Amino acid sequence: MALIPGERVMEPVLHAQPVPVDAGMHGANVLVWQPSELTDIYREGVNCCVWRRGVSTSLSQWLGRVCAQHALQVVERVDARRVDLRPALRELPETAEREAWLEDLHLLLNLYADLFGVRGLGVRLTTLDREMCPRFHVDRVGVRLLCTYAGLGTEWLDNADVMRGGLGPQGQVLRPGGSVRRMERFDVALLKGEAWPGNAGNGVVHRSPVMGSQAHRRLLLCVDPVDIG
Repeated sequence: MALIPGERVMEPVLHAQPVPVDAGMHGANVLVWQPSELTDIYREGVNCCVWRRGVSTSLSQWLGRVCAQHALQVVERVDARRVDLRPALRELPETAEREAWLEDLHLLLNLYADLFGVRGLGVRLTTLDREMCPRFHVDRVGVRLLCTYAGLGTEWLDNADVMRGGLGPQGQVLRPGGSVRRMERFDVALLKGEAWPGNAGNGVVHRSPVMGSQAHRRLLLCVDPVDIG
């Protein structure tokens, strides 16, 4: 990912050293360590692919301040041939950190467009102070990209831990003995939904994390394909 000019130190999110991809596989969920490996989302039986990245310390700290001080509500239809979120983020001070973040955002939008061959991108970049989707659920989409830049990451369940009959307002979704997984900050996650060809009844089951205070505000990027005419 992009660094602020002159910054070289990267702080691992979870592991001091990358582990083999096979060691990061949990049923239908796959952890990868290079953006090129996100093509694993096309593999049969995989419905969640997470690129686990390192965190730039100074950029992470700056984004934490942005999350605390600004109420970002960016909802844009973006042409993949002309990706530019600068106008949408003009309220933020022009700093090296903002440029580094914009570079990273543009990287992820272009990566998504190239990976799925789409021209229109539905982009939501929002500061959240409450749970947007507190219950475990599936999305009626093809593949959604999620990246949490500040705050707690999205939670999801491995297929083996899901009781799909419990999806709904009052149902029990987590199988006894199962565990809830949580994405790390800066993870880039591709989640297959119910609309992916052949994936009906198998969409990734996920939810927003519990947020109890201002300190737990989140800064979340969400990308879907859209028709832009």
